[in-house]
Parts: sequence; C-alpha cells; structure tokens
Amino acid sequence: MDNKQFAAGLARQLGTEAGKVAELTAALADTIRETCAGLDSAAIPGFGTFQGVKTEEHITNDPATGKRVLMPPSITLHFAPSVVLRKKLKR
Repeated sequence: MDNKQFAAGLARQLGTEAGKVAELTAALADTIRETCAGLDSAAIPGFGTFQGVKTEEHITNDPATGKRVLMPPSITLHFAPSVVLRKKLKR
C-alpha cells in the first residue's frame, strides 16, 4: 500500500476528502520526525511507540574496500508495536 492508497482508504473510512487526510498524515509524520530527532519518544495509543536513538561515531570496515572508515554520529528511528497491535497481528 502506497501513500495515495493509504490516504484514500482512510478518507473513505472517515467520510472526508483524501487531500485533507494526506495533509494530516504528513503533519503526523513531521511531528514524529521532529520529536524523535530530539531523542524523545512519540507514542500512539493502540499502535506503538517511536523512539529516536543516537549512535555515536565509531570506526568500522568498509565492506567494498576493506579500509577502516570513521562513521559519523547518526540518529535512527526505532518502533515498538503496542500490545494491542501485536495481539491483532497474531490472529
């Protein structure tokens, strides 16, 4: 399912237009991105928690060349599904 299909399905369920739903989902993604970039967490009840995790700079081997490379610090996004979502997916 791509973004356009997601927005259309959600708009159908809510009885509103897809353009408005696309704006809301974009705003939700921006809010989660900004929150996690600050190394905070964003929880959506019944869905899960998004957490920004910082990886410190480290030295690693480049698999293509075999040379040692300094990797800069980065922030990655981790997602933990809620218990409700896990139970629904097990069915």
